[in-house]
Amino acid sequence: MMNSEKLQQTVVGYCDAVGDLLSSEVVQQMRQYPHHNTVSTFWHSVYVSYLTYRVCGGLHLQQREAARAALLHDFYLYNWYVEKHGEYHIWYHPKTAVKNAERYFGPLTEKQKNMILSHMWPLFVEPPKSREAYVLTFTDKIGATRDLLGLSQRFSPTYACIESELKRRGLLTECQ
Repeated sequence: MMNSEKLQQTVVGYCDAVGDLLSSEVVQQMRQYPHHNTVSTFWHSVYVSYLTYRVCGGLHLQQREAARAALLHDFYLYNWYVEKHGEYHIWYHPKTAVKNAERYFGPLTEKQKNMILSHMWPLFVEPPKSREAYVLTFTDKIGATRDLLGLSQRFSPTYACIESELKRRGLLTECQ
């Protein structure tokens, strides 16, 4: 468990890395799409992104690039329980997330593209090509497991700290 000073320091660094994405209206739309059980795609993506940021920091990897890709790894912007496509969601959504990320935020690095496309590995054919991609793959599995077991609420204090930091910076309003 992190002490409150260390948590605040980590949250400040995390918000430096992804605050512009988190405050964008289109990323905020992810709140309306269910992901696992009652957890929204937004909630899941913030957890996975924050955990990726922390793990990459501990391993001296590229935290900012990794956290940004992790936040956008499920940036598919549809309700996958209702909206069906020509292929299974498990294979369709990483490609859609890359397309949406580049549409709304500009070109991704090759590492970020691979991170997003490979996050479903080994179920998806694209293998991770970097340590950051492996971190995202594993943190996504941790996040999905927590979501499915109903343990996501344990992240609430950290999530509240992230929201508070974004509001302090004027990046998030009360309405978001």
